[in-house]
Amino acid sequence: MNRIKAIFSEYAPFLAALKSVVQFKDIEMEVLSPMPLHDVEKLLPSKPSGVRWFAFLGGILGLAIGIGFPIYTVRQWPLITGGKPLISMPAFIIVAFELLILVGAVFTLLGLLFYAGLPRQNLANYDTRISENAFGLIFVANEEQTQKLKPLLEGADDIIIEAIEG
Repeated sequence: MNRIKAIFSEYAPFLAALKSVVQFKDIEMEVLSPMPLHDVEKLLPSKPSGVRWFAFLGGILGLAIGIGFPIYTVRQWPLITGGKPLISMPAFIIVAFELLILVGAVFTLLGLLFYAGLPRQNLANYDTRISENAFGLIFVANEEQTQKLKPLLEGADDIIIEAIEG
């Protein structure tokens, strides 16, 4: 397996190379840019983020804690006031709502960090030129795919091919 890193200083050759490479569906690809590129977003395949499941599960967990904890507290330390029932849902709804929002937000943040791969320890793909003014395409491909990709990346200023284990 090879890691192919192509660095482009101009946007036009970068976009042309990306358009020609998108046809390969089975190649692991990463696009790096110093700014958001809406044209590139339209070219790349996308799928729904899994962060929404973190938010949903966090909300459900927060709701369960927000209802369960007050019920547990009232049953352990009953304070009978005016003959009212101990477990009164209208009083617990506020606590349940607040914990639903709090735990849901915390789980959403954790999901975002998880799917973004943060904190990122492996900086093998990082190139300081991309932070300044260059565009990068990074591929993980086998030998056959590497030979197919080389001619498509001819507009690149720099092409680095590294052998990786895997």
